[in-house]
Amino acid sequence: MANGKIIFKIFIFLTLFLLATNIYIYTSFSRENLELKNQLMKKHDEYYNLAQSYSTLEDMYRKLEKEYNRLLEQNRNLSTTISEMSFKYIRLNASYHDVLEANRNLSRALELIANKLVVPNNYTLMGYYEFEARFTFAYNEKMREYVYNATEGWDGSEEDFQSDLYKIYRKWRDDFTYASPSPAQENLTFIMVGTWWYPETLVGDRYLKEVRNVDVISIPVAGAQISFRYKKGVCWDFVTVLVSLYYAYYDMIGRSLPTGYLSIGLKDKGVHHGCVIIKENDDKIAIIDWDAITAKEEKITFLPFKEVKEMHERYWNSSISYDGVMRRTPTQPLTINNFTSEEEFQKWLIEEFN
Repeated sequence: MANGKIIFKIFIFLTLFLLATNIYIYTSFSRENLELKNQLMKKHDEYYNLAQSYSTLEDMYRKLEKEYNRLLEQNRNLSTTISEMSFKYIRLNASYHDVLEANRNLSRALELIANKLVVPNNYTLMGYYEFEARFTFAYNEKMREYVYNATEGWDGSEEDFQSDLYKIYRKWRDDFTYASPSPAQENLTFIMVGTWWYPETLVGDRYLKEVRNVDVISIPVAGAQISFRYKKGVCWDFVTVLVSLYYAYYDMIGRSLPTGYLSIGLKDKGVHHGCVIIKENDDKIAIIDWDAITAKEEKITFLPFKEVKEMHERYWNSSISYDGVMRRTPTQPLTINNFTSEEEFQKWLIEEFN
């Protein structure tokens, strides 16, 4: 019985111990399970948040990818545009330089034609003074015929040459009538190409802006051909024609002497006058005024300068200054030399009047 109680007590004790142990284990495991559950819930929350973040990042990635593709396409388009712009710039730059060069060429052309005249009939482009130089002593076919009829040609002798010079003078002197003012002037129609305004052709400049005064104008013209046609006028008309007739004669026979329009001053009379000067050699000259100063036996003779000047001063009963010579040369249709002293004139006469 006593053993049974002991066993029962032991059983009760073991039962209570097991119960207490189970309660303790249950309590411990329940607490740990709760902690694990809480941790699991936290992990679930973290996972959810992470999933949300991932979804957000994925959306951002898609947007960035889309934006990247858009920018990439824009870059391709921009590259194409830049390439086209570069090509167009090269063409524009080349075109600019072409225009620049064209403007420079136009500038050079306008420098040549500024204030020039288009001469009627042959439409030659030249300045008025160039035209005047070419026209002053220019002779025509009628003047050549006039010379031939007066001389009937040259036989090649010096005597006939001097005789022909006199015949030309005499014929013209007989046909010419003094008239003042001279009527031997005509208006010719010219095309004035005009003056122009042109700044330098540099970047930023306005280039050629205008060409103005392109007009058809009427300009008074005088010269040997006109004076010859009128056969009247003042000393300028008489001498200019006579010089031109001599040029026609020289060209016709193939021999020439230095010949020109000599401008003189009659000091005692206070007037200026014109006459013809012809040089043979050294300082031997002939002067033809209204009368042939050095004529002898119907020939134009040549004498030393001092002697001729004395004869000329006796002719006018006045001291004379030789102020200038207007003539043609082998290279120029009109050359003018002016003198301030007799010594200067005589030096030019000997050294340069050839």
